[in-house]
Amino acid sequence: MDSSAQPDRLSDLPDVLLVLIISCLSFKQCVQTSLLSKRWGSLHLERRNVSFKESDFLSPSVFADPIRRVLARTAFVGYMRQWVARMGDQPMDTFGISISDPQTYLDVIESLIAFAVQKRVKSLVLDFSNPAWRTFHNVNREELVVKIPQSVYDLTTLESLKVCACDDFDPSRLSNLENLKSVSFGWMELTNIEPLLKRLESLTLNHCGGFDFDRISGDMIRELVIKDCDFYFSCTFDLPRVDVFKYCGDIFCFEFDRMNAVISEVDLDFQVLDTKPDDETNNPPEGGMLCQFLNNLLDNGGRTATTLTVSPFLLKMIPRAEYPHLLCRMKTKHLVLKTKLHPTEFNGIRVLLINCPKLETLTLDLLPPGPIATVSSYAGIDPQTYWMQNISYKCLRETLQTVVVKNYVGGAELNIVRYLLRSGSERLERVELYMPFDLDDSRKLYANARSEMLQRSSEHVRVCVHNS
Repeated sequence: MDSSAQPDRLSDLPDVLLVLIISCLSFKQCVQTSLLSKRWGSLHLERRNVSFKESDFLSPSVFADPIRRVLARTAFVGYMRQWVARMGDQPMDTFGISISDPQTYLDVIESLIAFAVQKRVKSLVLDFSNPAWRTFHNVNREELVVKIPQSVYDLTTLESLKVCACDDFDPSRLSNLENLKSVSFGWMELTNIEPLLKRLESLTLNHCGGFDFDRISGDMIRELVIKDCDFYFSCTFDLPRVDVFKYCGDIFCFEFDRMNAVISEVDLDFQVLDTKPDDETNNPPEGGMLCQFLNNLLDNGGRTATTLTVSPFLLKMIPRAEYPHLLCRMKTKHLVLKTKLHPTEFNGIRVLLINCPKLETLTLDLLPPGPIATVSSYAGIDPQTYWMQNISYKCLRETLQTVVVKNYVGGAELNIVRYLLRSGSERLERVELYMPFDLDDSRKLYANARSEMLQRSSEHVRVCVHNS
């Protein structure tokens, strides 16, 4: 039968449903639907969520060529102008602009912000950061040229706001917006933030500095995300309702005052410090500081992190603390280990297994260079034999139910999985193995064969392999 004669069920749907469907796509994919047919050509204009991201429209190769980059940026800005001109009275909920080096296009940016305010959007993204920036100290104040107009500070419909790399930004002027519940600030000095915190539910600080405060306090805050920010000396957190706490960056003197008794998700990534060369110093100060950080955050066992995610640096340093045994027991049920499976991390994995006696799910999130590379022994730790030791822990004997391996390739990670199978009780039910999406066919065949060997070695555990 001629396939062209088959009915197009998607196109038979009414426009209102098609708009809902394409609204679930990224903005770039949404625009691409306009090429399907004449009918689809205008449907994407009815989308209520609009996001102009320079990185979505310009490929890395274009960014690398100065002439092509100028031409492509000019075309991108022209496209934004045409889109806005065609919108008419169409209502809008979300509007975003993400473009670097905004000096040349200040008039266009001003008009786009005015357009978003006129549409009385609920969510607004104004991001003018440079992809070349790596830390807050890379930011050149001369590149911060966009000023947030008063109309944004007065936009009472705002529920979510993201502001990055703007000049003379004053968050305290947003404190009268009663609907504003979620904010994200990045790549700029941040002062006068305390008045805004009173009603927020979500706060993200990304590569910010210049803080004039040493306390983050908010009775309504449920989610706090801090990434690579430049604190002066210390900071105290007073967050009695926090449910998600994520921190990435250097180790500072952090104190925890009122905190939720049960925090659903804690993610600690000290990878910024993971640039130090490995050495055999017996008791580096970072180990003790990290133990104290965990004890303070979890109130010496009085608070719970239902899901705890840790970085390779933490795994390396905690067992090298002067008194690692003083790390308190945790009530964590899901432990996520971001690991390179380097021998320096193995003792840290054991320390956390000891201190999570109620663990139900263990996730190994394998990071590059990963187990494909050959890992040599370190300080007497042989990666091939370390996990053959007949040592078990309470969580393995009594509570562990699921093991998850992300970026599974059938390599050295199987050593620790076999150990968990040997040491686990009959409560261990599943091993979930997720292969990388870019793994070539030969490596997939190898990984699948290794997983089948794993399945044959265990009768009561089901081993499942997935393509990410």
